[in-house]
Amino acid sequence: MGTIGQIGLGVLGQLFAGHLLKAGPLLVFDVAPDRVAEAVARGATPRTSAAEVASDVDVVVLSLPNPEAVRAVMTGPGGVLEGAGSGTVILDTSTIDPATSREMYAQSSASGARYLDAPVSGGAPGGAGTDGARAATISFMVGGDRDAFDDAQGVMRLLGQRSFYLGPAGSGSTVKLISNLMAGLHNLVAAEAFVLGAAAGFSPETLFEVFDGTDAKSYWLTDYFAPRIRRRDFEPGFTVDLQYKDHRLAAELAQQLQVPALLNGLAVQLYQLLRAQGLGGKDLVEAVNQLGRMAGVDIYEPRSQPG
Repeated sequence: MGTIGQIGLGVLGQLFAGHLLKAGPLLVFDVAPDRVAEAVARGATPRTSAAEVASDVDVVVLSLPNPEAVRAVMTGPGGVLEGAGSGTVILDTSTIDPATSREMYAQSSASGARYLDAPVSGGAPGGAGTDGARAATISFMVGGDRDAFDDAQGVMRLLGQRSFYLGPAGSGSTVKLISNLMAGLHNLVAAEAFVLGAAAGFSPETLFEVFDGTDAKSYWLTDYFAPRIRRRDFEPGFTVDLQYKDHRLAAELAQQLQVPALLNGLAVQLYQLLRAQGLGGKDLVEAVNQLGRMAGVDIYEPRSQPG
């Protein structure tokens, strides 16, 4: 694998750094000094720019929040492409739009670096969201050149359990947006169902027990929604802000491909509603509370059953 660098030390980036440090020296950079200090306290070596990280490593792992951040870190002053040498693998785990992924691939290739769009998701049962990153059970969806994908396998095995080579640049980002579109809709469906159940007099636990043996059962219900509802845990996890961003990018993709994405459009508006209520930093499961407030229902205090 050679020397590894980690750029972006948010929630996922810090978890990645912990796993990467097990393999040897790790160079890190983030625009937030406190995040860098946290990684350094665990054994990482700081650098003052993305370019400095890229110039001293064989593989650079990016974990950034949006397309704008990726462009800035890759091509801005002091960016990755100022420092990356010929053959450097850039493993971008950020969830961004396919067009930006293809743009970063083209600019990386022109400088001799090898860019992979490699967003991540899920993991083994019980490992959805950040839990999967913490347990190193995530899956990678990867676009780019096959030889770069093969050379990045060692790093991906440190961070997750499965990696899928999906084709040319942009392929990983495309499949990730489709995956998150489905996850975000699963969440809203569950939220609506449990609010309706509480209004009809049924507790969350009753519904979980029944749905475990009906067609309502899903990975999202059993492995992400249920544990958080049972713990009354609405802290991220995966934030409303990020879920909104992914639905917005999925809407742009659907428009480009001339595909009607009606339910995705509704999801954009519902997650935007949560953001307008100041709940963007909460976990996306917070949707069940917002829909409950709109209906005058608390899922933890079901109404009396009629009759």
